[in-house]
Amino acid sequence: MFEEANNIQKIVPLYQGRNIPKVDVIPSLSRIKNLMVKTCRYFFAGPGIDNTAPFRGFLLYGPPGTGKTELSKQVVRELDETLGNFANVYLLFIDGSVIATPKWGEAEQRLRAIFSYAEYLEKKKGITHPKVILLFDDIESLMLGRSAELAKEWHYSINSVFFHGVDNINPTKTLVLATTNKEELVDDAIRDRLYPIKVTPPSIDGLMNIANEILEITGVLNPKKEEVLKSIENKLIEMENPSIRDVKHLTIIKCIEDGVWWR
Repeated sequence: MFEEANNIQKIVPLYQGRNIPKVDVIPSLSRIKNLMVKTCRYFFAGPGIDNTAPFRGFLLYGPPGTGKTELSKQVVRELDETLGNFANVYLLFIDGSVIATPKWGEAEQRLRAIFSYAEYLEKKKGITHPKVILLFDDIESLMLGRSAELAKEWHYSINSVFFHGVDNINPTKTLVLATTNKEELVDDAIRDRLYPIKVTPPSIDGLMNIANEILEITGVLNPKKEEVLKSIENKLIEMENPSIRDVKHLTIIKCIEDGVWWR
């Protein structure tokens, strides 16, 4: 029964929440993170809840580089910290390339094993009260909407297994987080099953907080720090919808270019 789950362990990254490096999310994402942590904690630790509860997880959607994946990781880290005396919270990180396989039926087997992973950890690995967050990153790469022109018969089969898996998970043991940059390609049935949250591009102020944090961590001091920050801010203002990834790249390149970081 657990043979495929054992194989999944070899190809799908599994992280215990407390081992995920802590990253301070920008203020605009704090409200979303707190809502997700509070909701997941309610199901993982709340009394009197069973697998009939009409909740299965969240769908985070929005432009690339807005922090959806990192936000999901920080939710798991905080859950494991706050539930540490009661349960062990794990993140199973899934992308389409892990599920996709040329062998007929193997992708469906892998997906079924993923949805039974909490049971595998408990019964085969001997972990006490395991709680599992299944993170489907860029879910549209795996689960194309059935109305999409690119959808093939393979996608229909995968979709069916996914829907069945979500419908049958016990939310006191397993919850689903999914991210997408292309909401229009996500099947409507996923939005029906997962609570959708729009993640909007951060403000310039929010991005500058990230740049400032990078400079502080790496020991860059004034007045050079202020010079670098001003240059980064000017470049961000010139960009259309700058992302978290953009400000990290700008900060790294500017520090190397100006000799602030050197070897």
